[in-house]
Amino acid sequence: MPVEFEVKMDAKSLSGFVLYHNYVRPGGIIGLVLSVVAIVSLIIRWADWTSIQKCLLIALALLFLIFQPLMLLKKANDQLNSDAFKHPMKYSFEKDGFTISQGDKSESYSYADIRKPVFHKKVMYLYMTTVSALIIPKSRCENDFDAIKEMVKAGRMR
Repeated sequence: MPVEFEVKMDAKSLSGFVLYHNYVRPGGIIGLVLSVVAIVSLIIRWADWTSIQKCLLIALALLFLIFQPLMLLKKANDQLNSDAFKHPMKYSFEKDGFTISQGDKSESYSYADIRKPVFHKKVMYLYMTTVSALIIPKSRCENDFDAIKEMVKAGRMR
């Protein structure tokens, strides 16, 4: 029996994915580490830095802790307003694979087509490529979230 539901992408889900995707990659991690090191260096050795060095360290800290997340959230908001997210996507998960429909377009996949599944408490990301994923919020498939998760896991084991 298929598990079917619709997902109308919302800002919270898309923003969560964009932030997650960017901050689990090496570049995002390095940026966060550099920002923390800059802040710690400023605090510990404040008197040793010149004004220009202090400004550079503050800019470095702000770059990855404030500016980059704001730019990513803007990117997510712009994406949310694009044609791809104007209409809800209908998902149908079955034992052997799943189908995604939007409007008059429909595509079927096997679970082997999923490059990388990521499961969190309230959302799952099914990466189909290295940079794009299907975002499935638990709130859209509340009672079937665990069943879908198990189908994905079992289907990828085959």
